[in-house]
Amino acid sequence: MIATINIEFQSPEIAKRILDAISPDNVPLPAGLTIECTVDDIHLLVKIQCERSIESLGATLEDIMSAIDLSIRTSEAVDTEE
Repeated sequence: MIATINIEFQSPEIAKRILDAISPDNVPLPAGLTIECTVDDIHLLVKIQCERSIESLGATLEDIMSAIDLSIRTSEAVDTEE
């Protein structure tokens, strides 16, 4: 199974900041799970390849989206303080 996430941000800098924030969470991964995260201009792209159960894929998607959400909220809070 393969799942992809494509999130568009207001700037390449924000997309890169979010990528940097979530990348440490991607290792080590259990066997049968691969996650690739990249930034293409203003897009954060996440590709999840899962040879495990659908439940494992769902949990992985939820974990990544939670990390992205937290990173976005943190980034916005820091930006408003500056």
